[in-house]
Amino acid sequence: MQKMFKIFLTAAVIVFWVGCGGVEEEDGSSGGGGESGVLTSDCSGTYCGSNENNYAGSGIGVWRYKNSGSRNAALNVSLNNVANKDITIVFTNEGVSSVTLPYISVDTSLHNEMSMQNWGGGDYVDTFNYIPDAIREFNAREYLLKEVEPSQSIINYNQIFAKTWSLGEQNEWYVHKSSTVYEKRIATLKKQITVSGRTVNIWVENSEYGSGKMSDTIINSISGYLNTVISSVVSVAGEPWGQHSYTNLISAVQPLDIVLVNLKKDNQPFGTLGYFYALNNFLNSGTITSSNEALAVFVDTETIYLHSNGTLYAVSTIAHELTHAVHFYQRSVRIDDPFDTFLNEMSAIMMEDIVAKKIDSTFNDVKFRYIDWHEESDYRYDFADWSLSGDTNYDVAGSFGAFLMRQHGINFYKALFATRSSSGSTDHEKSLNILDKAIKSYNGEGLGRALQRWGASIAMFPSSSSPSGFGYPARNSDNGFTFEAFDGNSYKPYRKLPTYSPASLYAHAHFPFLRKTAGYTYSEQFIVPPKVSVSIVVK
Repeated sequence: MQKMFKIFLTAAVIVFWVGCGGVEEEDGSSGGGGESGVLTSDCSGTYCGSNENNYAGSGIGVWRYKNSGSRNAALNVSLNNVANKDITIVFTNEGVSSVTLPYISVDTSLHNEMSMQNWGGGDYVDTFNYIPDAIREFNAREYLLKEVEPSQSIINYNQIFAKTWSLGEQNEWYVHKSSTVYEKRIATLKKQITVSGRTVNIWVENSEYGSGKMSDTIINSISGYLNTVISSVVSVAGEPWGQHSYTNLISAVQPLDIVLVNLKKDNQPFGTLGYFYALNNFLNSGTITSSNEALAVFVDTETIYLHSNGTLYAVSTIAHELTHAVHFYQRSVRIDDPFDTFLNEMSAIMMEDIVAKKIDSTFNDVKFRYIDWHEESDYRYDFADWSLSGDTNYDVAGSFGAFLMRQHGINFYKALFATRSSSGSTDHEKSLNILDKAIKSYNGEGLGRALQRWGASIAMFPSSSSPSGFGYPARNSDNGFTFEAFDGNSYKPYRKLPTYSPASLYAHAHFPFLRKTAGYTYSEQFIVPPKVSVSIVVK
């Protein structure tokens, strides 16, 4: 589900460190018994400025250490030829739980002085996809009545085909806040198209149709994007519905209903942008009495006609919510191996990134999540902890997802949806295992290594002259998709670093800080907790 708020940011940032959860990735890096550590170069080839313990004088030097032991380790850093260079140091917790972090001095005089307001950000739009708990926590497993084991062939037990609709017909739709809290809205079928053999119905709430609201021009504009968006989602994630082995789900032959309604009647754009609710895929029987019995995605109308980019946000929302539908069918219904909330949401945000350049050359909602990660998160949150309030979950997970897409590409994303968990006793643990395996499938060394290099990106790598494996470089002609670069030089003014050393470093969290030296050699000792990696970037 999507929510959006227009905000005016100030230069003041209040920093708190809060607890999160996670998982670890062992990589065999030096750590020994936890007594001492050795810093090694973390890059090679073009643009790598690391030469043993010396900065090469050009390019970007990157060094790394991970404490894979069970006790604190002393890391003695000594780098040469670094006079008057910017040094960024990032501690990343690759483990499954928080660790006590020994005190590290923070020089706040090296922090950015700019804010969004004095850097052209006064009209900045902060977006996020926020799902109400009642919808997010809907446990489809409790309602699925299996007729065959998931390992057996998937067939359709419900032979009743979905109702066919004609243009101009009306339907009463349940608009949900939960399975028991909903409103009834009357909508008219205004447009029908066919995408990859599936009928797509575009419904508009009756009171929202007309001049100054959802005009035929706007409806046609949205319709014009749908073939590209829907076919893109299906090509990389899978079909959103089809044959199944359950008697209490809607039939396998199903149109996709895009229902455009006013989700929050306040005469303002943003708020709740849209949602997919798996309850609608169930037949009304027993405890379920308010299902729309449809493969449906709901999108807010006021955002569409009250904002200059409303149509683009609506289409991006459809890509996001349709990915949730694909997840429910492909992961829950077909193989009973669903993603935990964090991976379900992160994959939906990544889909917005995937289709962005096919929608518009200048539009990418995920870019604003990346900005917020730098400007507001203080880097202290776990991307896999979905207990946080507001937009923070989406900013952090969206930024990590954007990093993974630019480093590993479309085939990695396809592997994510196709990979089955091989370890873990909870959906959370299983999903971390799935993500780890998918990263390893395509040019990666696993989740822990990806977290460390993502943390190193806080050093703000340039897009065109960075060592391979770092930053957010452009990715062109990847299975027909394009990803724009997030150039560190351009986005550095957004970066707000911690102003003090935290007492704890939580799972999957980062603690970045800066050093500036006038002399030839930079030397410092750090105490590194177990499962924590240290990245040092010189440029």
